[in-house]
Formats: sequence, structure tokens, C-alpha cells
Amino acid sequence: MTESLFIEIIGALGVGSYVLSYALLQTGVIKGNGYIYPGMNLAGASFVAVSLLNNWNTWQALISVFFATFSIIGIIRHYRHTRKLAFNAEEEAFFEARFFPLVSRLNMRRLLDRGAWEALAPGSVLTTQGETVTHLTYLAEGGVDIVVDGQTIAQPGPGEFIGELGCLSRNPASATAVLNQPSRVFRITSDALAGLLRNNPELNGQVEAALAGNVRSKLLATNRKLQAVLAAQAQDTR
Repeated sequence: MTESLFIEIIGALGVGSYVLSYALLQTGVIKGNGYIYPGMNLAGASFVAVSLLNNWNTWQALISVFFATFSIIGIIRHYRHTRKLAFNAEEEAFFEARFFPLVSRLNMRRLLDRGAWEALAPGSVLTTQGETVTHLTYLAEGGVDIVVDGQTIAQPGPGEFIGELGCLSRNPASATAVLNQPSRVFRITSDALAGLLRNNPELNGQVEAALAGNVRSKLLATNRKLQAVLAAQAQDTR
């Protein structure tokens, strides 16, 4: 491969990086305030600049310099901003929960700052059947009895949300949720959560996906328990 052809390939990669980064941004695959978008633009500007060794163009060179410069500024700015977003061990565990794979550290900090961590005693009521859900609760430690018409139908453990179905819709709770042991929870009021999501469409979609994932998790767990009960009953009748 000749040097000239190699430089042309570098230029093609640069243009490809520009186009791909813009396409990913416009389709929502990546965000403009992270590292990926400015990083791809920096790579594109650098590759295109190298390609000018074959055919110099002052204006194209200036464009590449400006793209590279502002991409570096964006990367530095994002780094300086995000490094201030300190999380303690409890918050890190919440942030890394399986329901939040796409939430940025900045948005997670905003969410955490609007709620509070609490240590609650057994018997504490998180939701009451038929009454409006006032909080979204995340169970970090402990356990909950989910009671419908006086009968316990489920017992979620750490890593689950309570009140996710009614906290945003303001619908009455479909069940009463009562702690069955000393527990550590994160709670945010429905009003505070709704206000945060109303002003942050990106986080709104991510939280809705997280809550939907939690509902699916609970349904799967309930189905497994029901299958186990039915299997046991079938075994007893033999």
C-alpha cells in the first residue's frame, strides 16, 4: 500500500467518524454531553487533517482544527463536571442496580438529591391498598410483605421498587406494602419525582424503563412461585 493511498484511507475514516457520530446523535443512540460524541468528532477531525497531507486545503484544515479544539474542550468540560458527582457506597449500589443501565451519573445525582435514605422498622407501611401512592421506594436492605385483601401474595427483597405502578399515575395502590424486617430504603415523593422527570425527558424515559423492568421482574418471580405451588399440589395429589 502506497503512502498516498494510506492517507486517503485515513481521510475516509475521518469522514466516516464525522457522519457516524452525527447519525448516532440524531437517532438518540449516543448523547451530545458525554465522551463518545466529542471523541468521535475529535477522531474525525484528526483523520481528516492527516488526509490533507495529500491535497492541502486551508479552509478544510481550519474546520478540522476548530472541530478538534471544541471536541477537546467538550471532553475536558464533561470530565471536570462528572468528577464532582461523588457517590457513597450506598448510592453507587443504587446507581449500578440492574434497572439503571443507561442513566448518566449526572441524572442519577439529580434523582438521588431529590429523595432521601431512611432506616425503617418492621411494620412500616410503604403503600396502602386503595390509597394514593405518595412515594416511590427502593428497597436497599430488608424485606416487604405485599398484602392484598389481608393476604400476603409476595415478599420482595433488596433491589426492588415499591409503589412503581402508582407513583407517577397517582392511581390508588393495588396492594399494601409493609416492611417485615428492619430495612434500609431510598424514598422520593411522587411530586418530586414527577417534577424532575417533567423537566428531563431523557431521564423520564430511563426511569419509566426502569420501573417497567421492575414490574416484569416481580411478575416473573410471582409466576415462579405460583408454578412451584401448583407443582407441589400436583405432587400431593398423586
